[in-house]
Amino acid sequence: MLSSIRNEKGVALIMAVFAMVLVVFIATEVAYETQVEYVSSSQAVARVKAYYAAKSGVELSLYRILIYKKAMAQFGEQLGENKSLLDPIWQFPFSWPPIGLDDLNEVDKDQAKTIVKESTMDAQYMVTIEGEGGKIDINDLGSENKALSDGVRRQILQIFENELENNKAFKEKYDNFDFDKLVNNIQDWVDEDKVSMNGGGDESSKYTQPDGAKNYTLPPNAAFKTVGELHMVLDMEDEFYDLLKDKITVFGTKGINVNYAPEPVLMALDPQIKDEALSWITKRRSTPELGGPFKDADDFYAFIETKGVRTENMRKAKLPLLFNSEYNFRIVSAGMYGNTRRELTVITYDVDSLTTPYVEMLDKLAEENKAGGTNPPPPPPPTNPPPVNPGTNPATKAKVKIPKGRPNIVFWRET
Repeated sequence: MLSSIRNEKGVALIMAVFAMVLVVFIATEVAYETQVEYVSSSQAVARVKAYYAAKSGVELSLYRILIYKKAMAQFGEQLGENKSLLDPIWQFPFSWPPIGLDDLNEVDKDQAKTIVKESTMDAQYMVTIEGEGGKIDINDLGSENKALSDGVRRQILQIFENELENNKAFKEKYDNFDFDKLVNNIQDWVDEDKVSMNGGGDESSKYTQPDGAKNYTLPPNAAFKTVGELHMVLDMEDEFYDLLKDKITVFGTKGINVNYAPEPVLMALDPQIKDEALSWITKRRSTPELGGPFKDADDFYAFIETKGVRTENMRKAKLPLLFNSEYNFRIVSAGMYGNTRRELTVITYDVDSLTTPYVEMLDKLAEENKAGGTNPPPPPPPTNPPPVNPGTNPATKAKVKIPKGRPNIVFWRET
């Protein structure tokens, strides 16, 4: 009897221990699953908050661009050579929460801190805006304007020449590489004909064609849609792409805007533009006391000649240089929440503002293509000009069109 009772107690103890182990195991699994779900949900929330923080930076930047264009339309003509005074509207970086508050006076500092404290936004963002007009448009390699296409070609080749000169590792690896052939491949991608610039023949025979694509071949003989498409060009290495990507665009303005071009693009204009001359160019365009932004090509050439740069080749090549205000912009906004980061890249394109320069370029091209043609003499002035209506001034210019609404977005990338 005593032995039977002991056996029952032993079984009960074993069952209790087993039940305890099972309960602990289930509790541990539930706790683990709960923790995983919590971390996953927290990360999802962090990603959403970081994304909308970045989007807030984009929306604010679009508003800044609109304000800049409105100010330029209303006051640009009055400011004349001082138009660059409006550039800080879009040029300076912006972050939330604001930084640099220590430089403010006590009243403004307290007001800024109060705004930050009352804000319900607990994420952060940092946003920058840069002009696309200061970059090289690789689609211009396929332009019918020979001066434009040749100028772009020389600039791209000069980028590689500068890298060979300044980067020892790059020179050791690619000193014997035929960069002319690479640029030919890029040009074959965008030009209309199907004849290879590298020895003739069919361009498509050098590419592996995509499976099942009946109406699409490589190269497409069409403009690049994105800069990343360069990866698909024959002989394009990752190092070449990394070297070009920040200096080129597919949303250009049919020329290089000297007043906004970054230093590597300025160096691509001519081999002589480097070191001291390059430093003087960037210093001059940002310093009103030295003359400020360049007014036109003659002003630019005259200035760099005083710094020892010979401009004969640039003048002869008729490089497409621009000196007007900026039209197209690239917005890069990074949103942060905790350890999570989301980045948005947006490009705006002002079709209306670029219409007139495009028409002028096409008219100039048409004139250059006239083979020995003579321009007809201008018509004689009328003997009895119509009277001027009372209250009107013949010199009155057309009413300035002030931009309205959201800037036109042509590119949006989320990372």
